[in-house]
Amino acid sequence: MTRCSTHSGFNNLEITPKYQFFESDLHETVLSLQLNWEIGDTGSQRVNADSFSTWTPALLFGKGFGDLPDNLGALKPLAVTGVVGVTLPTKSQKTQLNDDGEFATEKYPHTLQWGLALQYSIPYLQSSVRDVGIPQPLNRLIPLVEMVFETPLDRGGGTTTGTINPGVIWIGKSFQLGLEAVIPINDSSGRGVGVLGQLHFYLDDLFPHSLGRPLFEKP
Repeated sequence: MTRCSTHSGFNNLEITPKYQFFESDLHETVLSLQLNWEIGDTGSQRVNADSFSTWTPALLFGKGFGDLPDNLGALKPLAVTGVVGVTLPTKSQKTQLNDDGEFATEKYPHTLQWGLALQYSIPYLQSSVRDVGIPQPLNRLIPLVEMVFETPLDRGGGTTTGTINPGVIWIGKSFQLGLEAVIPINDSSGRGVGVLGQLHFYLDDLFPHSLGRPLFEKP
């Protein structure tokens, strides 16, 4: 009989400022720059939190298709979002004793992080294209497929890994629920299919005059 162990603890603290430098309401397009800073040695060693920091500058983009002609109205609720970034660890490798009592070296390559998400908004279809009579609560659903990949760029990082995650999001007035399958693209990405659940709260709706208020507002 195999005994399974459980580990708990906080991962490293992450800070992610974001700057939106382009927006087109007419073409439903937005472009943003993001810098993620994972602060090393702020998490628990019980969950293998890294002792070094990692910087990840990235470009984010989003495109809705509401600007399509009316004869393609069924495609207007489609939207695609994506991200392209590079992880820059502040440490290149670590050498330590393994379980066999031998020294082993673990390398930390620079990594290209890239991904896409394709979604179809039923609320947008009902409110902005044509009310096709989808009843509640189904009229608040957004079917989607997310694709997340990592490609090592150096230091013998190996092959591209990632997952394809089909699922659905339900949008409420102050929160949203999500459920996705997590399907590895190859053996290096994992074995078997997982499940990912999400619960997001809209702070701007729950606390519009405090936590949900923008730090910087347009004049």
